[in-house]
Amino acid sequence: WSDFNNFINSNLHHEEKCIMIAYNGEACNLRWLWKLTQAPNSTLSMPTKIKYFLDPINVMKTYKSCVLHPSKSKLESFRLTTVYHHITGTPLQGAHDSVIDVQAQSTVVTSSQFIKFIDKSQSIRSIEDIFSRCDKLEMTKKMEPLRLVHLPWKEVSRENNITWEPLGIDSYEG
Repeated sequence: WSDFNNFINSNLHHEEKCIMIAYNGEACNLRWLWKLTQAPNSTLSMPTKIKYFLDPINVMKTYKSCVLHPSKSKLESFRLTTVYHHITGTPLQGAHDSVIDVQAQSTVVTSSQFIKFIDKSQSIRSIEDIFSRCDKLEMTKKMEPLRLVHLPWKEVSRENNITWEPLGIDSYEG
């Protein structure tokens, strides 16, 4: 995580902000990052220079005037390999390799079929605005059981002759 933060900070000037682009990221990657950086007692935080987010799938689904919208393109799916092939006319070789996927995603986002929609209201969005208040509360609720391990930590095992039973308040019956 520190390498990621250092990369962001060393490649942007002090005043610059950046946009995180993740293909299908709103449904997956961004939720994971939000949980990772917002978990109780987490020592990790989102780099402050990343203020915005763009999910190409969301853009293609939202704007009916986009030629990649299902009503115009007749795409069989929004899989990166399918959209890439539709745009370039060639199959994506080596999909699911992170570098190849990033290059393919860049090809999609900078294509003439897509680029006109980058500046629209539902394209580049504030990371804070991606999830509704209810979404955030639900994710926080699911993370609530995460607690720091007590110190000193002693492994519960027969060999150590240590047993453990939760306090009444912490048990399901309590």
